[in-house]
Amino acid sequence: MPGADDLQAIVPEDIENTVMMSSVEVRVYKRRWWILFLFAGMGFMQCAVWNTWGPITASVKLAYPNWDDAEIALLSMWGTITMIMGLAPMTLLLQTKGIRVALLLTVFLMAAGTSIRCFTTEEIPFTILAHIGAVLNGFAGIIIGAAPSLISSRWFPARERTTATGIGCTFNQLGNAGGFFLGPWLVQLPRNHTRPDNSTHYISSDEVDDLRRSIRDYMWITAGLCIALFVGVVSYFPDKPHKPPSLTSFIRERPNPFVKDIKLLLSNKNIWLLVVPYSITLGINVAWSSVLDINLAPFDISQDEASWLGVYVTLGGVVMALLSARFSDLLFGYMKLTIIVLMTFATAGYTWFLLLMNGCLPYNKVELFISVISGASFNYACSPLFFELAVELAYPVPEGVVGAFLTMCWNIVAASFLLTMQTPLKSNVIWMDYLLAIQGLVVVCLMIFVREEYKRTTLDRITAGTDNQTNQSVDQEVQVQA
Repeated sequence: MPGADDLQAIVPEDIENTVMMSSVEVRVYKRRWWILFLFAGMGFMQCAVWNTWGPITASVKLAYPNWDDAEIALLSMWGTITMIMGLAPMTLLLQTKGIRVALLLTVFLMAAGTSIRCFTTEEIPFTILAHIGAVLNGFAGIIIGAAPSLISSRWFPARERTTATGIGCTFNQLGNAGGFFLGPWLVQLPRNHTRPDNSTHYISSDEVDDLRRSIRDYMWITAGLCIALFVGVVSYFPDKPHKPPSLTSFIRERPNPFVKDIKLLLSNKNIWLLVVPYSITLGINVAWSSVLDINLAPFDISQDEASWLGVYVTLGGVVMALLSARFSDLLFGYMKLTIIVLMTFATAGYTWFLLLMNGCLPYNKVELFISVISGASFNYACSPLFFELAVELAYPVPEGVVGAFLTMCWNIVAASFLLTMQTPLKSNVIWMDYLLAIQGLVVVCLMIFVREEYKRTTLDRITAGTDNQTNQSVDQEVQVQA
């Protein structure tokens, strides 16, 4: 842990006088949990809406005969395309207008994108509205992806920041489980179409009508939940607390120009060493989860089984992510090592999955489930740690800018993955399984070169008087009244 002599190196020159001459009163509010609850709910629903179609692939193909795997993949890909297209203006909005305005727009886009899908069940207009809804929901995902560290920094003290970021990130991932659970539960296949190999058999007009009504009910439920979140954000979601929870949160109230932050971020070589492995692993895994049904269908895995597997994968990832985030808060300074260990276990799980799928090991459905759940759970557990470590390495670049940059990079990878579903490779899904195993190994190797630094947290801990060796010298310069 650096001492008082390192304070000059941690605090940038343009805010040094503010820190040295100000008496900052910090306070932690109980309402921070309401703020986090609303944000986590938005993250959950945004991802659940994004994962609407993959878990009910077989059902929607029966209800709408012109839909195929490429159509399903395109609906998922809109999330990544819009993320890349709208990143700069949405991030600028976040920096200039604040988190309240940005999230009001976000939740409005979610409510509008889910509501328009309820207008009709006729194939052509419904297909068009489904794509429009996917585009609107994709734009909503930009702030959801960029803001977890900003929310935690704005409302939570240093000892709780990684945990809060973990909740913000993992509830977005938990939305995957929401899609895997709600979709097959509400939109069930007819009894004689329960297996992947007969999903294209003849279906009566009555069964088509029943499926379309089930899909419409599903659309109404998701719209209602998004509208409820919109009401919640309108009712109470302030831009920031009256008093900051930490010194660095206070400093964030005096931001640099947006262009200056971007230049500072892009010139940081160390942050690039972290962003590349983060983008590879999260981009590939998120895209793969959206087409999980397609990946598993050739191996006699039904729609319901694939959906439950998606639920287990997401729940396992959420539990592991929250545990690793809390561990990092309690045992400060080991994020890099924790990521490497988690990714090593993830690589082992995915390699096991690959060996089962390509016939190198005797095929067993139970082992397949265990290998996928273990690989994906350990993989997703890294997400909040990558996020928080990136913020630490990039400091003093604002959390919102760092989050937006991370979100753009992993979405580029995800879009590349999903674009492959539009090529002849879509007919042979084994390439996905090779890619999952290889990406884990690549991430472990790349993480070795990251130089671990904790600029933001070091400043908070020094100025809050938590370093007993430097308290006296620091207190002469910075007064923090807790």
